[in-house]
Amino acid sequence: MKDPLCPDVVVVGAGIAGLTAALELCARGASVRVWSRDDPKHTTSAVAGAIWYPFLAEPRERIVALGEASLRHLKALAADPATGVHLEPVVEVFRGPPDLWWSSSVSRPQLLPPDDVPLGYDAAVRLEVPICDAPVFLAWLVDRLAARGVQIERRELASIEPAFAVADTVVNCSGLGARELCGDSSLFAVRGQVLVCEDLPVDAAWIDDTGARPSYFIPRRGELIVGGTAQHDDARLEPDGFDTAAILAGVAHRLPALGPQHVRAARVGMRPCRPSLRLEAEDLPGGRRLVHDYGHGGSGFTIAHGCAEVVADLVLAPRE
Repeated sequence: MKDPLCPDVVVVGAGIAGLTAALELCARGASVRVWSRDDPKHTTSAVAGAIWYPFLAEPRERIVALGEASLRHLKALAADPATGVHLEPVVEVFRGPPDLWWSSSVSRPQLLPPDDVPLGYDAAVRLEVPICDAPVFLAWLVDRLAARGVQIERRELASIEPAFAVADTVVNCSGLGARELCGDSSLFAVRGQVLVCEDLPVDAAWIDDTGARPSYFIPRRGELIVGGTAQHDDARLEPDGFDTAAILAGVAHRLPALGPQHVRAARVGMRPCRPSLRLEAEDLPGGRRLVHDYGHGGSGFTIAHGCAEVVADLVLAPRE
């Protein structure tokens, strides 16, 4: 039964941020509607490698705190295979001293001894983190919302105003769409291309962010996600053959068995970046409240649950 003290809420956006915020609001008794231009399986979130790893999001101090809350949540979900979340060891390599600014969020990161550092690198760290099979996890969130009577309503908005016509509280999880919906000119896209490859045996996920482009592979159920790119202000939505070749070349020293014949698909997503995550509430005339939750960059799955907890706090906070 709906708590009479909880407001009706429209959540705009059905990527990882919007779905997670909607579910958290439902858990706290709010009556929620989710509006989205895109089906969740066609959002940028569905393309993501979806490993717990802070990337392209600021400010660092806040990302660490939000990431820690999400890490606890994802670890708990990993106990249920239906969620698509599992725990996996990951090795990150460095040239020069390791920059582990996010490590306070993670228990027991292991700095590898010099003899175990892969050739060509100066340092490496090994730890265990959650990995989400993005399509499975998003579908699980949709099912959880449906079980609470919340369906994803397909709507393309030119402004936030139509949402306020049906609820006094709106949560803006529109990602790059906030450029138009809120006039946020600070938002910019960072293009990410990944390859969905046949499942090859690996003993850990791999991250190398030391070069001009990030290089990584992430094992998922029955497949291997290999990346990547981080191309600023590049709006190309189609996969690029040059990028595909460069992605394969970037991991060749770690996965020499991987070749073009193992690539099942190439996918592209646009990371919604801005100088600082926007996670705040605006109280507008007429008793309306607009809560912003966007600008997650490449850290959507890493901070989504921590952001959702803050969103729910802001939605339910007393109004002046």
